[in-house]
Amino acid sequence: MTEIQNPILPGFTPDPSILRVGEDYYIATSTFHWNPGIQIFHSKDLANWQLIAHPLADVPEVDLRGTMTPGGIWAPDLSYDAQTKLFWMTYSKMNNQDGRMFDADNYTMSATSILGPWSKPIYLNSIGFDPSLFHDDDGRKWVVTLEWETRLGYQHPGAIVLEEFDPQQQKLVGDPVRITRGGTDRGAQEAPHLYKHDGYYYLMTAEGGTGYGHAVVLQRSKQLSGPYESDPKNPIITSTPYYYYRRNDPDAGRPDLYNPDAPLQKAGHGSLVSTQTGEWYVAHLSARPLPGLHSILGRETSLQKMQWTADGWLRMADGSNLAKATTPGMTGIELDRPQRPFNLVDDFGKSELDVHWLTPYSRPTKDWLNLNNQGLRMRGRQSFFSRMDVSLMATAVTSFHETATTSVKFKPTHFSQSAGLVLYYDNHNWLFERLSYDEINDQTVLDVVQAKQGERTELEPVKIPVASSAAELRVSTNDAQAQFSWRENVNEQWAPVGNPVDISYLSDEEVDGFTGLMVGIGAWDAYRRESYANFSWFMTENQG
Repeated sequence: MTEIQNPILPGFTPDPSILRVGEDYYIATSTFHWNPGIQIFHSKDLANWQLIAHPLADVPEVDLRGTMTPGGIWAPDLSYDAQTKLFWMTYSKMNNQDGRMFDADNYTMSATSILGPWSKPIYLNSIGFDPSLFHDDDGRKWVVTLEWETRLGYQHPGAIVLEEFDPQQQKLVGDPVRITRGGTDRGAQEAPHLYKHDGYYYLMTAEGGTGYGHAVVLQRSKQLSGPYESDPKNPIITSTPYYYYRRNDPDAGRPDLYNPDAPLQKAGHGSLVSTQTGEWYVAHLSARPLPGLHSILGRETSLQKMQWTADGWLRMADGSNLAKATTPGMTGIELDRPQRPFNLVDDFGKSELDVHWLTPYSRPTKDWLNLNNQGLRMRGRQSFFSRMDVSLMATAVTSFHETATTSVKFKPTHFSQSAGLVLYYDNHNWLFERLSYDEINDQTVLDVVQAKQGERTELEPVKIPVASSAAELRVSTNDAQAQFSWRENVNEQWAPVGNPVDISYLSDEEVDGFTGLMVGIGAWDAYRRESYANFSWFMTENQG
């Protein structure tokens, strides 16, 4: 029997929804303020996964400009209706979280192929967030959603509600029915998914907040609308396998619940799948914080093998509920290949962007981003502090020891024009190794700019002259440190740009978010928005 190493999807891949169709496995994950929106991964062996699609890529109705961190696209639910042979994708678009109002709009859409094209999104409701779609044996379809509670004196965050979806009318019908306010006392219930097994309806939810007290919780009922009974051993997967009471506590991070003995932290938000071999697994989010509790890589996706008990409850295969760093693979299924770290190597020689590239807030359009026979040409627009029209593209950092390198040619003519290599968490927190303009000496220069909690700092007071206005730029991460370096000619040695920088602030805990660290390339132009940077290649080297 093979062993699967966790996380199966390292780096920024939160809120997994797992699905099997035949012998193909798919996982959809959240993207928040990153376009194109929703990532779909494919696997044959549950260990090796390939990013294959972004189902919102061709859906112009989704506009993430102005989205606050961590708003945007939340908790996609991927399902399949065997009767109609349609894939369904259900998701939330979180528009605002100020005042704890959580202004979300929920949608679903369908496709005959996992690769699309997907239908125009169908509006469901705005009652809360994390909707999922359940296909019952009789062909009827049901949506379960967290109903976000805003009233004083009521239990927060709210109840899970059940509503019927009519695909012919393309809307929800009937009144919502509240079916549970939680299967544990951990509070912060969310992420409901319905399943049917051996005559029971099973409701799987996330409880305990998306931080260190997170958990996968199971309830069941003979009737779809309830009442639902809680598994007496809840939670079934967690990093904190002991009882605690936090009902009505809105805090999601809960760093006081960090368990130093847990192989994975923040284990929760689970999704169940049965295999063609008759086995069961739960995909769930997890995190690997550095000392000091800094989850730089964000929330990742892990997997646990499960088994049904004689009395009809799910348990991890080892009989515990503590999420593990490894899990047994499927019986009789050999791994397609050994699990290896992912490296993005892109010479920009394709007609379209590589599927691993994401852009924050605004979509990639030809008015600012073009592929040509010399590489990629990027027009500078608003600064990286903006949440609107930002010229930046990035991919997830998937390792604590990773090097990213690019080659850029850029001839600025004004001090407000910049282009280069970026480590980016959100618009308030990033590091930018850039070429810019020194008007006193009329030359292109190199330095590093830092954004930290919205404050801007030029880390190197002495700018490095770049005579040719072209350079190779590099950043290497070593746990919570990042070293920037550069060279003007390929035969030269790499020269450091300043001292190593502490990047622990580019983490969920410091930002009070739940996305993850990205690395990529970008440009801005506060002069006339006319300058262009030319990137000839980009690559990451993952040392594990």
